[in-house]
Amino acid sequence: MADKAPPRMSDTRTIVTGHDEKGNAIILKDASNEANPARGGAFLNTLWSSSDTPARIDYDEHKVSNPTDGFKGSFFNTYDIPPNHQGSMHRTVTLDYIVVLRGQVVLTLEDGKRVTLAEGDTTVQQGTMHSWANESDQWARLVSVMLPARQLTVDDKALEQHFPV
Repeated sequence: MADKAPPRMSDTRTIVTGHDEKGNAIILKDASNEANPARGGAFLNTLWSSSDTPARIDYDEHKVSNPTDGFKGSFFNTYDIPPNHQGSMHRTVTLDYIVVLRGQVVLTLEDGKRVTLAEGDTTVQQGTMHSWANESDQWARLVSVMLPARQLTVDDKALEQHFPV
């Protein structure tokens, strides 16, 4: 009898603070956002986003937006990667701060260089072409904050955003 894959991780609880009409700090939201299926059985959960830089900090229930609309503000995400998963090469024109919250992942760059990251390890992505893999038999979770970046040009060629279809 084959081993069953471990169940997907639970959705992430997000607590949003803000202010009441007198300027006192309050809890505006305490809920779990439902993660969206991504390619190959992975799940992406945009916990919060802003559409402006600098960000507005007055409450807006519609702050979670779709990153395919362009990176104009910030995105705070979890990315759950299933066991034995190989993601596709992609690039965003963003500065990304990423923490491995659970499990182990392999970051591969377009030149084939690979680095294994374990729980607590971090990476700063600067608009590079890359992919994520989970070569283990357990789920992995990354947490990232993505910020818009200036278009990078190398040898008179703009390094454009790339998401495979």
